[in-house]
Amino acid sequence: MVKWVSNLTDISNIKRISFRQDINGLRAIAVLAVVFYHAELELFKGGWLGVDIFFVISGYLISNIIISELNAGTFSFKNFYLRRVRRILPALFSTLLLTIPFAYFFLTPKAMEEYIYSLFASVFFYANYHFMNLDFYVAESTKLMPLLHTWSLAIEEQYYLLFPLLAFLVYKYFKKYFTFFIGFTTVGSLYLNLLSQSSDKFYRLEFRIWELLLGVLVMILSSNLKIKHLEKIGLPLMFFPIFYFGDSWINDSEPKLIALIGISLIIFSNTDSSILSKVLSFKLISIIGLSSYSIYLLHQPIFAFHRIYYTQINWKVLEDSYLSNIEIFTALGLTFILSLINYKIVEIYFLKRTNYIFIFLSFLLLSAGAIFLNISKNSNEISNKLYFYTVEVEKYTANFNNSSCFDISSVDEICSFNPDKNRKVILLGDSHARELGYLLSKKLENYNFEIITGNSCLFLFEKEYLDICPLKSNNKSVKNYVSSLSNAIFIYSGDIWDSAYDDLELEINLPRTIYQLTNNQNYIIAVEQIPNFPFDPIQNITSARFKNYVGIDYSYWKDEKSNNKQLSVYDNINSDRLYLISPEENICNNLIQDTCVAAIDDLLFYRDDNHLTIDGVNLFIDKIIDVLDLINNS
Repeated sequence: MVKWVSNLTDISNIKRISFRQDINGLRAIAVLAVVFYHAELELFKGGWLGVDIFFVISGYLISNIIISELNAGTFSFKNFYLRRVRRILPALFSTLLLTIPFAYFFLTPKAMEEYIYSLFASVFFYANYHFMNLDFYVAESTKLMPLLHTWSLAIEEQYYLLFPLLAFLVYKYFKKYFTFFIGFTTVGSLYLNLLSQSSDKFYRLEFRIWELLLGVLVMILSSNLKIKHLEKIGLPLMFFPIFYFGDSWINDSEPKLIALIGISLIIFSNTDSSILSKVLSFKLISIIGLSSYSIYLLHQPIFAFHRIYYTQINWKVLEDSYLSNIEIFTALGLTFILSLINYKIVEIYFLKRTNYIFIFLSFLLLSAGAIFLNISKNSNEISNKLYFYTVEVEKYTANFNNSSCFDISSVDEICSFNPDKNRKVILLGDSHARELGYLLSKKLENYNFEIITGNSCLFLFEKEYLDICPLKSNNKSVKNYVSSLSNAIFIYSGDIWDSAYDDLELEINLPRTIYQLTNNQNYIIAVEQIPNFPFDPIQNITSARFKNYVGIDYSYWKDEKSNNKQLSVYDNINSDRLYLISPEENICNNLIQDTCVAAIDDLLFYRDDNHLTIDGVNLFIDKIIDVLDLINNS
């Protein structure tokens, strides 16, 4: 028994294997599973297992190279790493270089920042730890990350750095126990997986190394033991989890164990005469297997940029970033064509040559490209303009202690402009009134204009302010002051769709507030709800390279309104002292027909998905001025 175990684990007779067509075919299956998974083909809902299959294959092949050379006395760290450089870096760098111009034209400032970080992480092979700190692998946002897939390359490279050294030391000093060392490490890594509930284990080497070392064990054991027809068991085991397990299982060990036991049995068989080996030798499968590295490198950027285009250029919501069948086939066609070109021109060329100049120049180009993109991002005119909108307006409507403000009845959060004028105009609102207050302070030279607003405060008589409201401590004073006014004009502005108001019973309390404000001969100009966007327009602004505007279909906003009764609250108020101003007309139809516009040319109308900029308020402020003049002259 001891001798049998010793023979089974012996590594002394391991020799360099020749090209195995069946393993090349398995590469094709693995990469197709990953590509079809990212294409969101339902049949391949567990296609992420293709990466795990790759790890086993890599562990098998790399360990065979190292151990066979150690046995022959020809192993060299220098030669090993230079071969890895020629095998991995040229195709990777050519892919990364290809993504740079697309990133420049397609990515938003925020996405560009993430892309630049991921570019460096990909070049220096720490992408797994970079993406570990972002949204998890199956989150919607990751579909738009062009370099997300480089996390697995980082794990392989980290393994390639560590395993040769460990293999050399164990071989030199504990050769007899080499297989046991690999076995214990494999079991230990797998045990860590079973213990950990952290999502981080998806990206970390210590939780993945068992998959690579499983390939090492298969290589050693199959060198000493021959068992035919195991593929008949292995094939269904490999395919079953790919078709059965979905994203909810992606961090569990069960689907990985099933699939990797399956791939291990197939590799272990090593029977050229089997039906599976003959199928895997078909010309098309062989080509896909040979170019599988390029296919893997290129598929994620192609699908990501496709989604970015159809999501942002057509102003889709992120959750609607799915591709149509035509778009999927287009992306798949581009992937396979460009991959074959990359394989023929780049991969094969450098596998046969020892010229490292291109690799060095590519590294310099990638660094220069990253620096250029960073400068381009930081010099973005829209970002600079947004800075003005958010900082400059603070001086007028958020900081209530400047020289333009004074105390009234112990209410110290009232800004007053032109106090020597007779007719009083008071702006009551929440954060959506900030830019409106700024513009009105500039335009109402003939009125005694005051601003009573805060960050999340919609003025209501019948309800206390929310805890987050900055005016809550002076709520009673503010109400007393407002109630004491006569012959004044109130401008009422706020986001009545805000979820923060759900507990305020706006359908009841907003009409009561309007009626109470109209007491004492007061008038009210109410600014109706502005359209909300299903995405942040700022993050889509660079798409103006292809369209000169950022917007959504008017029908989308109409549907949102019809589904929210809160938005129709003004329709139930009857008062001859109430004037309604609808920004919607100016935002959704006047600029571009049947489109709600957030930005056009160099004008930015929204600073996020539901707050206007100064230019946005300027679209309809003349309506308010006209009503003010009408009331004042009546």
